[in-house]
Amino acid sequence: MPHSSGGGSHSGGSHSSHSSHSGGGSRHSGGGSSSSGSSRRTSSTPFPGCKRYLYYKDDKPCLVYSNYDIRKSDKSQFIASIVICAIVFLPFIILSAIFMVKAFSFPKKIEYSKYKHKTPEFVIEDNLGVFENEANLERSMEEFYDATGVVPAVITVTNDTWNQDYKSLEAYAYDVYVNRFPDEVHWLFVYSTAEKEGGFDDWYWEGMQGDNTDPVLTTERVDAFTESLNTRLLQRSKYSVDDAFAITFDEYRPVMMKMQVNQRYILLGSVMFITLSAVAGLTIATSKPHKVPDDYKKAVPCELKAVYQASCNFCGGMYIVGMHTGCPHCGAAIPPQNYIQDPQGNIVKIL
Repeated sequence: MPHSSGGGSHSGGSHSSHSSHSGGGSRHSGGGSSSSGSSRRTSSTPFPGCKRYLYYKDDKPCLVYSNYDIRKSDKSQFIASIVICAIVFLPFIILSAIFMVKAFSFPKKIEYSKYKHKTPEFVIEDNLGVFENEANLERSMEEFYDATGVVPAVITVTNDTWNQDYKSLEAYAYDVYVNRFPDEVHWLFVYSTAEKEGGFDDWYWEGMQGDNTDPVLTTERVDAFTESLNTRLLQRSKYSVDDAFAITFDEYRPVMMKMQVNQRYILLGSVMFITLSAVAGLTIATSKPHKVPDDYKKAVPCELKAVYQASCNFCGGMYIVGMHTGCPHCGAAIPPQNYIQDPQGNIVKIL
C-alpha cells in the first residue's frame, strides 16, 4: 500500500515521511596453598587426592602437593573459552557484517513493465491554474522516470476539495493514490491552496509513494527531496509551483541512483563489532593458560612414603634421600647410605 513521503505547507514548513522504507591456571605460592579454580589446587601440606612434587631452590629441596601436574599448563579453560566465544559470538559477528553490508545500498532502476504492461502515465492536473510551464514539468518528470523507473504525478486542488471529507491532505492523497495508481510505482504529489483574508496563500502539499518505489525512494533521499522542494515553494517570487517541482526533480534525478551510505547501519555494525571484539578478547585473555613457574618446570614426582633429607659431602646442598644417585646441585656421586625399605622399595627409615 502507498505511504506518505512527506510534505509541507506555507505556515508549517516541511515534514518527513511517516512510514519506514525498506531499504585460569594455578599460581606458585611461597607457602600455604593457592588455587585458580575449583578443581586445581596446590599446597605446601598434603591434602586428599594430592600428589607430591619435588624441586630444588637455593640448594634446598622444596615439596609441593597438588592434584594436577604442576609441570604442565592447563589449557582446558582457555580452549573452552575459545569454543564458547565462537558459538556465542559468531551469530553476532555475522549480524554485524550484515549491518555493514546493508549500510551501502546501490539502487536499481525500477522496471515499470513488471507492474503494468503499458507505457507509464505521467499525470499533470492543474485544477488551480497555477502552472506556468507544464511542458517543462512533464519533461522533468519523464527524465526522472527514465533514470529511476519511478513515475511522478502532480495534481493541484483547492483546500475545499479535501478539508471537509478528509482529516488531512495526507488522507486525501492516499485515497487518490489507491484509486488511480494500483501499480504502486507512482510518486504522487498533491498541491493544495486557498487564499485567506489579506492575500495570504494558504498552501499545502503532500507526497505519496507506492511500496514498489521503496528501493529507490529511501527515507534519506525522500527527506532531502522534501526539504528542497518545500524551500522552493516558499520562494514564490523566485519559483512558480511547477518550476519548484521541475527543478527539484532535475536536482534529485542523479542523486536517487547514487550509492547510499546508511550511517545508522554503520554505527550499529561498528559498535556491535567493537563491543564483541572487546568482550571476546577480555574473555580469552582472562582464560589464557597461566605460565608455569620456572621452579615447577624442574619438578619431579616424589612418591616416597617417608621423606628424609641429607647434605652433599662436597657442596653441602640438601637433597632427598632415595631420589638421586648424584647430588642435584653439584652432580657429585652420593655415597651409599644405610636405610630400611618396605616391600615396595620405599625408604622408611635412615640407619
